[in-house]
Amino acid sequence: MKTGFFVTGLAVAVGVCLPFAASRAETEAPKGFWERDTLTGDWGGLRSDLAEKGVKVNAAYTAEMLGNPSGGIRRRAVADALLQVDVDADLEQAVGWKGGTFHVTGLHIQGRQLSANFIGNLIPVRDIEAAPSTRLFSLWLQQSALDDMVSLRFGQLPMQEEFFNSVVATNLINSAFGWPGAFAANMQSGGGGYPISNLGTRLKVQPTGELALLAGLFTGNVAPGTNAGGDAQKRNRSGVDYTVDQPPVWMGEVQYGLNQDKGAAGLPAMFKLGGWYYNGRATDQRYDLAGVSLGDGSAGAAKTHRGNWAVYGIAEGMLYREAGTEDLGLSAFLRVTGLPDDRNQMPFYFDTGLSYKGPFEGRDDDVAAMGFAFGRMSSALAARDADARRLGTATAPDHDYEAVVELTYRYQVTPWMTVVPDVQYVVHPGGTATLPENSSKTIPDATVIGLRTVFKL
Repeated sequence: MKTGFFVTGLAVAVGVCLPFAASRAETEAPKGFWERDTLTGDWGGLRSDLAEKGVKVNAAYTAEMLGNPSGGIRRRAVADALLQVDVDADLEQAVGWKGGTFHVTGLHIQGRQLSANFIGNLIPVRDIEAAPSTRLFSLWLQQSALDDMVSLRFGQLPMQEEFFNSVVATNLINSAFGWPGAFAANMQSGGGGYPISNLGTRLKVQPTGELALLAGLFTGNVAPGTNAGGDAQKRNRSGVDYTVDQPPVWMGEVQYGLNQDKGAAGLPAMFKLGGWYYNGRATDQRYDLAGVSLGDGSAGAAKTHRGNWAVYGIAEGMLYREAGTEDLGLSAFLRVTGLPDDRNQMPFYFDTGLSYKGPFEGRDDDVAAMGFAFGRMSSALAARDADARRLGTATAPDHDYEAVVELTYRYQVTPWMTVVPDVQYVVHPGGTATLPENSSKTIPDATVIGLRTVFKL
């Protein structure tokens, strides 16, 4: 029924858009199949007619094969895919609502999860990896004022699209370089990162071209409760299981950008400083309510703390630009975040990387990229592991860290098709977790090789 609600809602959104389409005289010859921007073309002029009325309909299909030829829980090759449909409407252009904007995103996720089923790492090796489902990802309205200096967005908002993001990092496809591993591991039900998102509101104030201030208020738990495997995605399969009786999450970010305008003489750079605070209870990583170590087999319910929080910083920008070009050259990014050690299993995290757009002559749309992500596990969690060994309830080593190295290349075959070979190496899967069938042996480091194809529909 919930999937039906999602499909019906998306159909209504498209149905609202269709009446704006009108017949349009062709002013120029249509592009050929290999030169046009999308695989499905202009739909006989419908797509352009909608755009002229302020409505844009975009879709992309991402399909890939990947596997771990070495390491992990067991070696396996899998296939997965994602169909994403986006509808954006400039409501002033469409219906005369000054400063209004509408957006909706739907997802159809297919295939098996390599990380969850066969590697055992905390940070999935793919940004599209998720439990198979058809779900609503985002649905919001935005009101802008004062020549777009102020905007208020409200509805179903993915946190990862509003906060802690990097343009340069999006060239990599490990999930770490989107919604960070520390947030996914520590926030209630993983927070508002793909493929689930929160109800909330975001206020943005941009007093100058360089400075922007963001504040957000979101529902604190997108999928409360428990289930087998603790999988929040399966507790909220359709993306419309709205729960508003949980404590909220407050988020804030300050952005300062240099040389962001097209044609600026200097190299562009962006700096961000932010954080979040969760009003609810957070679970202690070592002790129960009586002060007994959770490593003791007779320990009771875990102690909880009032509140949880994080602070973070981001720096990204171009290091070198080829002469006579706008964006060809070398770029870099660095993102760092820290959280309290006693109530978070991964209290410190950072990722960094480089990308080069147009690495070869005549390949201006290609991008070569490399990245490294590192998440340190809680010292309180490691102390619980040591307690378990001392008390004889377990033989597992201390949790320490998880890290990943990625090399990738985006090859633009046509404007609507991109092929992405990718290699990753996962170090200490699960932060030095043990094999399901042998609690005294840790999961081996894993090599992951994959090939992705992206179609702009």
